[in-house]
Amino acid sequence: MNVQDEVEEFQPSNAAEWFLVLRDDPDDAGLRARFELWLREKPERQREWAQIAHTMSVLRRVEPIQDTTSPVVLKYRAKGVRRRVVASLSFTAAAAVAGLIWGPDVLLCLRADHVTGRAETRTIALGDGTQIIMAPESALDTDDTKGQREVRLLKGEALFTVTHDAVHPFRVKAGSLTITDVGTVFDVKAGGAADVAVREGCVSIAHVASHDAPVLLNAGQVFQIKAGKGVTTTIAPQEVGLWAQGLYVAHSQPVSEVVGVLGHYMRGTVLVHGHGLGAETVSGLYKLSDARSALQTLADGQNARVWNVTSWLTILNR
Repeated sequence: MNVQDEVEEFQPSNAAEWFLVLRDDPDDAGLRARFELWLREKPERQREWAQIAHTMSVLRRVEPIQDTTSPVVLKYRAKGVRRRVVASLSFTAAAAVAGLIWGPDVLLCLRADHVTGRAETRTIALGDGTQIIMAPESALDTDDTKGQREVRLLKGEALFTVTHDAVHPFRVKAGSLTITDVGTVFDVKAGGAADVAVREGCVSIAHVASHDAPVLLNAGQVFQIKAGKGVTTTIAPQEVGLWAQGLYVAHSQPVSEVVGVLGHYMRGTVLVHGHGLGAETVSGLYKLSDARSALQTLADGQNARVWNVTSWLTILNR
């Protein structure tokens, strides 16, 4: 089937889809005429097309450097791209492009002993036998001086399998939380929605902003900060840190949230486009070790399409 047959079978319904079919057959006068007619029908389509076209023009200024052992690093093809991007793109597009170009925060990298990039996990073995598995786009600072077994999760997520030592307790600091091991396997997320989940054993959690006594968390429990207060919920213990085994379970979660998780395991940026698509809820088991196929499975279930604009930009739309 040629491009023309595909176009007649599939009629683009939004700017992202039109961009892709026009890119595949730029010299088709009939296709261009249908696009112009579609564009003139509604003013919001013109605004949507302007944003898509401008975003793509900025992305074309960036040249990917392929590396089989580390996440893709991008360099500038011309000076002044950063200033033009921030000044001219909408907030959403600018945020996506900025994350693609600059990657992990430079100051964060300077503070961390260990940093992972997009689509990268890393296992760290500490001197006491404790094992830490870092999720993609995470930053970790360790301190084992003077008998202090302390780790600061500055960004992202990590799974800890701790060698217990009652004399020298193992602590993890993540934002306002201090997690103290009581002989366990537990998962910690840092950031605005910091939380702790226990797979085995138990941990003690102190919240800096709270005057309450530390919370004792057992296997199958999750501690989260919501509206400044600590909330404890339950989870199947075997699901804690499942990402370290290359799997992700979604329980009635928004499409945008699931795509956000899958995006950490894919090279480049993944965007959700389409009225209401990001807010729809899904449940399922997704294979992070093949996140691109997992994204296609998600798309099939929502009657959506996965558009691979480039090797480092993917759009899920409907």
